[in-house]
Amino acid sequence: MLIKRAYKTELEPNNVQRTALLKHAGAARFAYNWGLARKREEYQKTGKSPNAIELHRQLNRL
Repeated sequence: MLIKRAYKTELEPNNVQRTALLKHAGAARFAYNWGLARKREEYQKTGKSPNAIELHRQLNRL
């Protein structure tokens, strides 16, 4: 018999932590949307899309 367990954790951040979490989520959302737009743009121009390493380098330069 196989027993599976799961743990549920609830966060209760204070105002400073909540602000940091929201900033992180906003930065992640920006990076994802930027990368997706770059991939689409490059694919329409050349028929090839950049890989993750190329996108990371471009984002770091930005």
